Amino acid sequence: MSSSILNNKAKMSAAGSGKTWDICHEALEVVTHTDKRALIVTYTNRGADSVKNEIRKQNENVLHPQVIIKTWYRFLLSDLIKPYQTGLTGKRINHIKTVDFSEQFGQINFNKAGTYSRYINAGRNVRSNQASELAVLLNERSRGKSIARLEEIYSNIYFDEIQDMAGYDIELLRLLMKSSIGIVCCGDNKQATFKTHVAKKNKNQTGKNIWEFFRRLEEDGLVQIERNLASRRFNWDICCFANAVYPQGEAITTIMEEVTGHDGVFLIEVSDVDLYQDYYTPQILRFDARTKINRPCVNFGICKGETFERVLIYPNGPLNNFILKGTALGSPEKYYVGVTRPRYSIAFAMKKLPVRLNGYEETRIHIGSNVIRALKYQSTARSN
Repeated sequence: MSSSILNNKAKMSAAGSGKTWDICHEALEVVTHTDKRALIVTYTNRGADSVKNEIRKQNENVLHPQVIIKTWYRFLLSDLIKPYQTGLTGKRINHIKTVDFSEQFGQINFNKAGTYSRYINAGRNVRSNQASELAVLLNERSRGKSIARLEEIYSNIYFDEIQDMAGYDIELLRLLMKSSIGIVCCGDNKQATFKTHVAKKNKNQTGKNIWEFFRRLEEDGLVQIERNLASRRFNWDICCFANAVYPQGEAITTIMEEVTGHDGVFLIEVSDVDLYQDYYTPQILRFDARTKINRPCVNFGICKGETFERVLIYPNGPLNNFILKGTALGSPEKYYVGVTRPRYSIAFAMKKLPVRLNGYEETRIHIGSNVIRALKYQSTARSN
C-alpha cells in the first residue's frame, strides 16, 4: 500500500461553510477521471439523505452510479466486516446478519478482545460498540486484504461529520490514511453532538478533540489539514452570537451579506410568539424534550446539517442563564448547532423581557399592524 499526503485531507469547516457541497462536487469530479468509485460516508441516515439530495442537485437531479453513499455502520458492515467475516467465524460464510444497537449505551462488554462473543451476539449480529474494532481485527487477520479490497473498489473516500468518530474508528481511519485511497475527512469539532459508539479508546483524540488526531497525522506526513472557517449560511450578527455561545477554539466568520429587513438575534416575550410565528414562520427549535412546547419543534442535535430561513428557540435553563446572566455554557456543542441553523434571524422566546440587558438594544418588531417589543443582540464590529 502507498499513500500520498496530497491525496489525504482533513477539512476543518465552519457551520454553513458548504462542506457537503464541496465533497459532493469533488466526488463527482473524481469519478469522471476513473473507472473506480468514490464513496461518501456519513454517520446518520439523515446525513446520508442530505448528501444524496446534494448529489442530485449537482448531477441533473439523478444519483451518479459511481458515487456511492453509505452511513458509517453500513460501510463497516458491507465493506469491511462481511467480506472477511470468516476471520472471526471460521468456515461459517454469510454468518453475520446486521448490526445490533441495543447495547450501545450503558452496556459493558467483558468478553476478551479477539474472541467471537466480544463482537457477535446470540442473534449473529455485530455489537455496534465493537463494530469498528472488529473491522480493524479482520483487516489484521486477513493480512491487510480488507483494506486492499477497498483500494480496488474506491479511488477516494469522503468522511462527513468526522467529529462523530470514536474509539476504534480512529484506528481504522489511520489504516485508510496509509492506503492508496484518497481520504478526505470533513467536520466541525464545535458540532460534536453525537458519537458513533461509546468508547474509552482514543477519547482524547475524538469528538471536540478530533483535530489533535489529525495534527499528529499531519506531523507524520499522512494528511494535510485545511481550514475553512467562513460560513456562507448566516449573517454577521448570528455569526458573532455563535462565537459567543462557543468561544473556545478558533472563531468563525461569514461571507453571507443578504439583508431582509428582519436580520440578527432577538429576544421576544412568549406572549408575542403567536404573532411572530404566524408572520415570520420560523422553524421552532429546543435543546431537548425536557423543554415543553405545544408546537411542532426539532431538537438541536437532530437538526445538525439543516438550514432554515429563520428559527425560534425556546431556551432551557443553561441557555436562559447564558442570555440573561452571561453564564458560560458547560457543553456548548448542541447550543452551537442550534444557533448556526438560520440564515437571517434567531428569536428567543423569553418568559419575560428585562427592562435592559447588557449587549442588547431595545427595538420594535413590526408585524403587520402590530408592534412587539424586543431586545436585539449587538454584534461586534466586523474587522477588515
